[in-house]
Amino acid sequence: MSIARKWMSLTRLKKARRYLAEDPSVANYLALANEHARRDEMLDAARVCEEGLSVYGGNGELTRLATRVRQLSLEDRTRQLSRELREAPRPALYKELAEVHLEAGRIERAEECAAEWFKATEDGEAQLLCARARLERFFTDRRREDGRVAAQLLDSAERLLPRDPRPLNLRLSLTLRLGVYGEARSLVSRLLELQPGDPQLEARFRSLSSAPGGHGDLEKALREVERTGALVDDQPERVSAPNSRSIRPRLKELATHAGVRAVMFERGSTALVQGPKGPTAERTARCVREVVNHSRTAARRLGLGQAFEIEVEGDFGCLLVAPDEIGSASMWFQGSVDDWHRRSLHELMGAGASLPGGAS
Repeated sequence: MSIARKWMSLTRLKKARRYLAEDPSVANYLALANEHARRDEMLDAARVCEEGLSVYGGNGELTRLATRVRQLSLEDRTRQLSRELREAPRPALYKELAEVHLEAGRIERAEECAAEWFKATEDGEAQLLCARARLERFFTDRRREDGRVAAQLLDSAERLLPRDPRPLNLRLSLTLRLGVYGEARSLVSRLLELQPGDPQLEARFRSLSSAPGGHGDLEKALREVERTGALVDDQPERVSAPNSRSIRPRLKELATHAGVRAVMFERGSTALVQGPKGPTAERTARCVREVVNHSRTAARRLGLGQAFEIEVEGDFGCLLVAPDEIGSASMWFQGSVDDWHRRSLHELMGAGASLPGGAS
């Protein structure tokens, strides 16, 4: 930066500080934080955002800027650590880089970094970080294989770090979120041997002693999580039954179009069907629900994330489904999928989500 540009930048910074002192508004906090960011002073920018949020807690603009500043800081630190590792690798650099990747949400890169560290040193700390990263992948994607690998990595970390409570604590978090309470009780008992008299551990041991059986073993629990996508401590969403008086007219109108054999809307345990009648409607709704559940499970197993659209074609015609986390809208018709089919289903999902007192 030239001397003139440095002088202009410093002038803008001083002016922003003065304006903030005279009028501590959101706009002036944002202006000062942005000036620091332009000067690549990310710690100062973060400090200003933090101060602003202490005054205007929850402000969206300040929160977004604070998040962005933190991301830029992590990216800068990532580049710096990567450069230092290439020049002179050592455990402290590997550890910090893996932790920076984890904080930034780059879970796979964190695991790769920790695995490279472990390959070079066979350090138990590296294996523990590998386990942390894989555990994060499991909690995010709910894939059974990630849970298995995380458990194996924790076994290895425990062997390499004897009498260290951290591998046991990580395994405890896994078993608790899976509902494997028998193993969780054993883990708390072992932790109490390492940390006798710990009041939190003693309280947890008492609560687990009176807890229901839960899943019998880890493998069974992992299969169940992959199938349902739900962990024991997930907050259940409150799902109201669809308002049939508002939804059924839309279903009837869609069912009158040429080639459409059935239109369905499902929320929670309730399904509305237009087209098939009586037992046939029930079977159709049940089969579509199974298609949606199996598709979600397959997406988790393959690591594809959330399914936003499902399309099945065959001699029966075409089944198009627009799912979300708690339900779906679907259409069974003859012919090929076009924009009208997709738009109609997504509009139906939007209508169901906006019903007052209805589906949410």
